[in-house]
Amino acid sequence: MLNLDTSTGIAFISENSPVRAQLRQYVQGQQMVMTQTAFNELTNIVQSIAGSLEQARASRFLQRVAVIRDHPSVRSLNLQTTRNLGANDIIILGTGDQLSITTMTADAKAVRAISGQGVDFSVYVHPPCRLRGN
Repeated sequence: MLNLDTSTGIAFISENSPVRAQLRQYVQGQQMVMTQTAFNELTNIVQSIAGSLEQARASRFLQRVAVIRDHPSVRSLNLQTTRNLGANDIIILGTGDQLSITTMTADAKAVRAISGQGVDFSVYVHPPCRLRGN
């Protein structure tokens, strides 16, 4: 099982995503999950920025992803938010930690901020990608 954050969802649905093939290869044969927080963030972004092609791709993508409840680990709840680490980052990454699964993210700054507080989560960091509005 793999926990996908918002940035990973964007990378999967972005028009001409340069990392989609790499991500598909990594998730092949594994169940993809997304926390309720990540799902809400992604759907809000798609509704406000994505064009029709990206919206269609988002719909197909989300059919393959199971949405799970937010349930961050105790050690994640002890993290402090910073300029590079938001409350939603803590919830999303902390839920992956609680489930002892890897979280896929493009948010290397958040991962470094967590590590800087003495906590390391199982993460797969990939290059970021933006929605193109197509």
